[in-house]
Amino acid sequence: MNSATTFDSTKESLLDLLRSIKEGKTQLPDFQRGWVWDDEHIRSLLASISLSFSIGAVMMLQNGNEEVWFKPRVVEGVNLSNPPEPERLILDGQQRLTSLFQSLFSGKPAVTRDPRNKEIKRWYYLDINKALDPNADREDAIIGLHEDKMMRNFRGEVMHDYSTMQKECEAELFPLSLIFKLYKTDCMANVLLSS
Repeated sequence: MNSATTFDSTKESLLDLLRSIKEGKTQLPDFQRGWVWDDEHIRSLLASISLSFSIGAVMMLQNGNEEVWFKPRVVEGVNLSNPPEPERLILDGQQRLTSLFQSLFSGKPAVTRDPRNKEIKRWYYLDINKALDPNADREDAIIGLHEDKMMRNFRGEVMHDYSTMQKECEAELFPLSLIFKLYKTDCMANVLLSS
């Protein structure tokens, strides 16, 4: 056995990485704890990415070495009835990658937690006006909405309804779940062009 270890610092696009997670080519080793990030952490991560800030390195282990074997499991939010043998395992970066997968790529609301540690489901949006305001804090431009896409007050009363694409466009909220999809809609194109 050769004791030398080879490291590779290859760059990979976020789209390719999230696609690899969705296809089950990138999974988690069995010793990794579950996903625990709350809504505030996810919004902060999305704000950082929207400003092209570095969010740290991700460490992967290439799968296939017969002397090193961990039982794999798919990333939370991935639905595969028969997951393939993974090409690599996530050793560091699970919380960030799971958050990005669920909020940007899964096509479903992210399953996360509120400040009281209660499970919630959130769709994430970029408030275009706040994002373009040079004096605004970018974290204020990232909005998490309940899975029904309604904004409620503390009594649970609906204050704003963003449940249709037209309502999202009128409010100038860009659904981050569409960031990697071809989005050919006149209203969203008009919103983006007029901002």
